[in-house]
Amino acid sequence: MTNAKVRLKKSQNIDELQKIIGESSVAIITSYRGIKTAELTALRVKLRNSKMGFKVVKNTLARNAAGGAKKAALKSVFEGPIAMAYGYGEDVAAPAKLMLDHITSTKSTMTVAGGFLGDQPISAAQVIELSKMPPKKVIVAQLLGALQGPLYGLVGVLNAPAAGLVGVLDARISQLEAK
Repeated sequence: MTNAKVRLKKSQNIDELQKIIGESSVAIITSYRGIKTAELTALRVKLRNSKMGFKVVKNTLARNAAGGAKKAALKSVFEGPIAMAYGYGEDVAAPAKLMLDHITSTKSTMTVAGGFLGDQPISAAQVIELSKMPPKKVIVAQLLGALQGPLYGLVGVLNAPAAGLVGVLDARISQLEAK
C-alpha cells in the first residue's frame, strides 16, 4: 500500500476507536497473546450476542483515539498487545463478567490487563471486583428493600397504640353487650 492509503486506513481506525471509546461506558483490556483465532471469533460472537463488542487495537492508535474522545486519562491503559471488550449502557459489570467467565470456562491464556469505567482507568483487580457486582436491577431492589424495612417497622410502631385502643374498645363493647 502507498503511504496515502496507509494514512487513510489509520485515520479510519482512529475514528472508529474514537467512537467506541467515546460512546462505551466500560471497556475491559485484555492481553491476547497465544490465543487462537477460533477462540477470538467465539468470544466476539458471545459478546456480540450480549450487545457488546471486542476489538484488537494498536496502542498508538488507541491512545490517539482516547485523546480525540476527550478521555486522555485513558491513554495509560493501552500498553502491550491488547484487545478491548467494550459495552454500552447501564450494566457496566456485564463485559467484565462475560470476559472473566470466558477466561475461566475455556481455560484461556488470555489475561485481564485493566480497563476503563467512564473516563477513569481501572486496574485488573478492579475489573475482577466489577465482575462480582450484581446487575443494576438487583442493587436497586436491595436498596429499596433496605429502605422499606425500617419504614414498615415505623408503621408498625405507630400503628400499635391505635390497634391497642381498638382492642380495648372491642373488649369494652363485648363486656357491655354481655350485661
